[in-house]
Amino acid sequence: MEQDIKQHSFKVGSLFAGIGGFCRAFKNEGFNVIWANELDPHACETYRNNHPGTKLYEKSIEDLSVITDGLEPVDVLTAGFPCQSFSLAGNKLGFKDPRGKLFFEIIRLLKEFGRDRPKILVLENVKNLVYHNNKMTISIIEEEIKRAGYWFRVPLDSKGNLLTDKSNAVVLNTKEHTDIPQNRERLYMVAFSQDIFKFNNFKFPSTESNLKDVREFLDLDFKADPEFYFDENSKYGRMFAEKMAEGNRDSVYLLRRAYVRENKNDCTFTLTANMGEGGHNVPVIHDDWGIRKLTPTECVRLQGFRDHQFSFPKGMAKAKQYKQIGNAVTVDLVQKLAAECLHKLNSMQK
Repeated sequence: MEQDIKQHSFKVGSLFAGIGGFCRAFKNEGFNVIWANELDPHACETYRNNHPGTKLYEKSIEDLSVITDGLEPVDVLTAGFPCQSFSLAGNKLGFKDPRGKLFFEIIRLLKEFGRDRPKILVLENVKNLVYHNNKMTISIIEEEIKRAGYWFRVPLDSKGNLLTDKSNAVVLNTKEHTDIPQNRERLYMVAFSQDIFKFNNFKFPSTESNLKDVREFLDLDFKADPEFYFDENSKYGRMFAEKMAEGNRDSVYLLRRAYVRENKNDCTFTLTANMGEGGHNVPVIHDDWGIRKLTPTECVRLQGFRDHQFSFPKGMAKAKQYKQIGNAVTVDLVQKLAAECLHKLNSMQK
């Protein structure tokens, strides 16, 4: 599965690597991803299936050490650290949640690298991180990153909104910043080492207007496996059938507990980690054979993974596949960040 487009000498390390969304994006821009860290055993299995040339440390970040594990210094460190404690859908405990505290493990590792710390830090989390705990959480994150030796600013206006044109943390939406039709907002943060750069002028991608048709990502020329179809005489099957009868047959639908929603914006809803849990949260369509869930293969495409660059290990449960997809970043979006990182690193050498 290792099919990189180009190659150069800049190195990447990836924390909370998941199935390798960050890694695939940076590899597509020619970076050499030399090591990654992930705890979940099923995600590790998928990661190894797609990145056999990358050293994978299968352990908690709390047990990862620059010294004892011999972590090689890298030019860019990526980390999509756990978002559940900051999400509107979660318990919002923030740093009081053990998962929320894992952010400080990133800072620990940066300090362990010392003068060899990464030149660029790329982080990802949920949009609500900016507003969590009356904006105290993002202030702490900003201060910790600065103390670790990085240029990083998250200025807010008088109403508490991000000053996007001056911020090193920006909310980006997959459907607005790529041609992939998924409504997925995430906060991306980029910090520059003060030892290497004089300031942080990272340019986040601008919006795009050439959104592809969601059905381009779907397998509509053949019938999917029977397990993906709803019995239209069942409770959920009837709910979808009734909603689709009054809506657009070509739209994507979603079951939210007691009701069905139609996405009228020619895209799909946010792919979440709890897809596959019962009949909820997996996007649903109507094809020529009936009403069915999107398959994991279709969902993977809507996260920017190409068929020739990604596959799940044989025999992996569908529920595990859905969860891993929902936890991933959109490859095409992160690849734009990777391209800007490459530009900055090349400029540094001139």
